[in-house]
Amino acid sequence: MTADDGAAEPATGQAARIGGVGLASLVAAAAGYLVLLVAARVLTPAENADFLAFWGLLFFCFGVLGGLQNETTRAVHVALAAPGQAPRGPRALRAGLLVGSALALALLVTAPLWGRAVLGPRPWPLVGVVAVSVLAFAGHAAVAGSLAGGGAWATYARLVGSESVVRLVLTGVAAAVGLGTTGMAAGAGFAAATWLGFSAAPAVRAARSRRVGVSGRQFAGTAVQAMAGTAASAALVVGFPVLLRVTTPADAYALAAPLLMAVQLTRAPLLIPLNAYQGVAITHFLAHRDRGARPLLQVAAVVLAVGAVGAGAAAVVGPWLMAAVLGPDYRVPGSVLAGLTASACALALLTLTGAAVLALGRHRAYAAGWLVATAVSAVLLLMPWSLEARAVVSLAAGPLVGVLVHAVAVRRATVGHR
Repeated sequence: MTADDGAAEPATGQAARIGGVGLASLVAAAAGYLVLLVAARVLTPAENADFLAFWGLLFFCFGVLGGLQNETTRAVHVALAAPGQAPRGPRALRAGLLVGSALALALLVTAPLWGRAVLGPRPWPLVGVVAVSVLAFAGHAAVAGSLAGGGAWATYARLVGSESVVRLVLTGVAAAVGLGTTGMAAGAGFAAATWLGFSAAPAVRAARSRRVGVSGRQFAGTAVQAMAGTAASAALVVGFPVLLRVTTPADAYALAAPLLMAVQLTRAPLLIPLNAYQGVAITHFLAHRDRGARPLLQVAAVVLAVGAVGAGAAAVVGPWLMAAVLGPDYRVPGSVLAGLTASACALALLTLTGAAVLALGRHRAYAAGWLVATAVSAVLLLMPWSLEARAVVSLAAGPLVGVLVHAVAVRRATVGHR
């Protein structure tokens, strides 16, 4: 931050920054858990399988727009850090809403091709919810990215946490009044407009008007590359129910709610904090590029340690915990839960290496790592194995291949700066 950015919040130190984003990530994790718990309790397993497919599609689209947020973070940070004249590129919010409008329109136009396969026999209300939510979240991504790039971490944390809480409240109200899958889906999607309630905050006003520092064409090109990478990442991180649905017979997928809930619950403790911290990670890797891959290896060691402990705990207490919290219809063997937790660790490593590659400006390598990971996982889902085996193997092997792609890119980008 510079003295010219008076609308942004003053620096509060690295510890305060990390603590605020960490608290927001915990709030987001808890809210997401509770939404899934409510859905499992008020919907039948078959209805919940449909809701989880919608949830996967919605957050796949949000994940695609995560590329816009990451690129906005990078472009704004670089523009503010560069000496000389003020940035003259497009305003971050306007660019984000244009991207969101294009994506929402593409979803509506192509919905006849995929609507029933992904969302069931009556998909059109849910397609409308997804399209409106995508436009709203594009604004969220632009504002959050601009806040992160400008160092306004306290407001960033409040925005991230509040959006998750609003989602929990809206879905809870829909469940309480008996609106079913469609009502809960609308609550989950429309919470993406929470950023509009922050419009009066000084840091948000500054973030909305902040420019990205490059031409509109250049920003669009790098944003599209980043979104291509996050599209592949979102397919694995949150869109797995969609992948599973389109590779599984309808009668088998109707019984998949316990496995899908297990996937969500085993990965959230690692992936939700990492996703919330991506803005911090990008600026951290940019600031410590001279240290080579060392910052990345340090964080990866923590992820592996947490994953090992989590896999052991999932094997021992996971089956009992799922049945106690979600009900007797949601029983999953401990070995499957341990395997899913380990696969979540692999996915967390891929998320981490992806943030490092993106921070170093290697957009093609970022996209390549995620695309390769998704392709490997999709192929493994077509294998003639049990539903559980396909899920565990595909979610572990694909990300590990992607990590190798990213690791090569990080090595090449940092070797000359050590």
